[in-house]
Amino acid sequence: MNRLFLDGELLERVSVSMPLLSRGFAYGYGVFETMKFIDGEPCFFAEHLERLRRAAAGAGLKVDLDEAIMREQAYRLFEAEGCRSGVFKIVISDTGENRQLAMFVRSAGLSEMAMPLRLMASKVVKASRAFTSRHKTLNYMESVLELEAAKAAGGDECVFRNEHGQLTECAIANLFFVKGGVLKTPELECGLLDGIVRSKVIGLARAGGTQVEEGRFTEADLLAADEVFVTSSGNGPRSVGSYRALDGSEVTYRSALLPALRDGFLKLESEDVRLNAV
Repeated sequence: MNRLFLDGELLERVSVSMPLLSRGFAYGYGVFETMKFIDGEPCFFAEHLERLRRAAAGAGLKVDLDEAIMREQAYRLFEAEGCRSGVFKIVISDTGENRQLAMFVRSAGLSEMAMPLRLMASKVVKASRAFTSRHKTLNYMESVLELEAAKAAGGDECVFRNEHGQLTECAIANLFFVKGGVLKTPELECGLLDGIVRSKVIGLARAGGTQVEEGRFTEADLLAADEVFVTSSGNGPRSVGSYRALDGSEVTYRSALLPALRDGFLKLESEDVRLNAV
């Protein structure tokens, strides 16, 4: 897209630059949030902004994030870009002398859900206690590289493990699986993002009478699962059709619990948009 907000000012992208010697450019020192917007309204904006506050505080990036001001800038951005739906980002970066806050539309429009995803095991081990494993930071290259490697190998997404061999998450999504009617997902202590959609799905499942277990699981659990799906802010809950393990073996899954959970999530999303619409 062509425009972005930078420290509260709407600018053309071509006029924006970052000092080469800044920590933001040289070390990827910064945090971000990615959000979906529908009909010109950001989804679960308050939750995303609160998570961004926590990440910024943990990184020592002192930036005032007033929800009313940030919402108004988001509305102006969507209008300036001439789009009503899509995905946008808020980035806080250390540019040396100051902290900079940028907001921009990453992609316009919302694509229809395609076929079930094909997951591939990643050989990369993620550190469970690392700040970069638990927050959305600008140190994102490893996840991008592994996502591209999975696609080059015929998959759609990859699955990471931590130093203990426990499942964590995918490159751009949280991971869920079902076994014996129990919905399971790696616990946060394994080293993964505290996903907004992840928490919504857990709440919906429990409210609907499904047992949910947040725990420590291995690849063997994923291979023995009855159903697998992933969640992200851009796509919501999305079905997984197959998983290729580290040894090359592959299993397939059926979708049973997900359709009802996805319907419930879309209703929550629509309700959030309706209640916060200006």
